[in-house]
Amino acid sequence: MSEPWNKMVYDRDGGCWVVWMKGATFVVHCGECFEIRVRDRGIPCRLELDRDWYVIMREARFNLRNKDSYQIRFV
Repeated sequence: MSEPWNKMVYDRDGGCWVVWMKGATFVVHCGECFEIRVRDRGIPCRLELDRDWYVIMREARFNLRNKDSYQIRFV
């Protein structure tokens, strides 16, 4: 059975992305790998930071929008 999806949001005070998992909040660090949900599919990616936070996928990269939330799961 695969892990459940968890909500990842931007913490403006900390300047980082956090995920709520098992009743606690965890910081997602630069270089961490996870799956990000696109429609009903998990796409493997890695979180990175330049001027803005972004994820690197096999064929693409995209900036994360600080005002949006994302569904992720660690694999």
